[in-house]
Amino acid sequence: MNIRRSAIAIMIPSSILAGALGALVCLAQTAPKPAEQPATQSATAAAASSPEKVVLKVGETKVTQADVDFLIGNLNPQVRQAVASQGRKPVGDEYAMMVLLSQKAQNQHLDAAPEIQRKIAFEKLQILAQEEYHKIAQTIQISPDEINTYYSAHKTDFPEEAEIHEFVVTKKPSDAKAGEPGLSAAEAKTRLTEIQKAVEAGTNMDEIAKKYDVPNTVLVDPKPVTVRKGQMIPALDKAAFDLQPNQFSAPLETQRAVVMLQMLSRHQPDVKSVTPQIEDNLRQEKVRATMDDMKAKANIWMDPDYFKESPPSSGASEQPNTPAQP
Repeated sequence: MNIRRSAIAIMIPSSILAGALGALVCLAQTAPKPAEQPATQSATAAAASSPEKVVLKVGETKVTQADVDFLIGNLNPQVRQAVASQGRKPVGDEYAMMVLLSQKAQNQHLDAAPEIQRKIAFEKLQILAQEEYHKIAQTIQISPDEINTYYSAHKTDFPEEAEIHEFVVTKKPSDAKAGEPGLSAAEAKTRLTEIQKAVEAGTNMDEIAKKYDVPNTVLVDPKPVTVRKGQMIPALDKAAFDLQPNQFSAPLETQRAVVMLQMLSRHQPDVKSVTPQIEDNLRQEKVRATMDDMKAKANIWMDPDYFKESPPSSGASEQPNTPAQP
């Protein structure tokens, strides 16, 4: 399901947490891992922990384990992994600073400023709206019949797929240093021609890979890959889907490599392979329909003068409309 939830970006002030939490990524790469605890010790610690256990105090403000776990659970995966590896101390330091700044702001009555109140109210509105949107999306069910009907009506909308072999030779830059991997464009094309002849002669692909594959220079993957039309860079995409089964493309130069493709087969994707995409499309259609129905049943009024739509521009030389003078 491709329903985005961005409420966390509002709830957690990343500008405050970014410094120390981001530094955890570096720590994860340089610091030694903590020794593993015996199973009995871990079990005892787990039993003693509780979501409502107070794990941080800043003056009279208490922060529970659930509060910190919520924050950590909504960090990006890389930082979460660093926290799991190196411990929660930097998180606690930044959480404490966030509480301190919040306390100071309240002591200065910043929360009473109309602009701050408006910002808090808007962020609450946005968070609740996003949560309800997500709840609606989760409750929507897509039946197999709906998927099959959609596929039959939109079959040509799904890009063609192909099974291909891809042979890649890294190009050596003109200013390459001694020992730098790669071949000249001419050498790369010669090597690809040799590979093509071996394939056409019926040589086993594993044997071809063993003979011609050179780490960081020549890539010969004995297994075919499935690509979807429009997935590769335009030059390679066109070359691949202009081919018929068992045909080879000419060697194609990209910025860093010379590439040759062999088409093995091409086909329209079946309903099973595109079911996740169909489910996503249908779910979004139903969510939009639900929200349209909500709007239609609600008593919504907009000031027609304030929410006036701008007329479409009919030409670049045309001057923008200006309000009529009273």
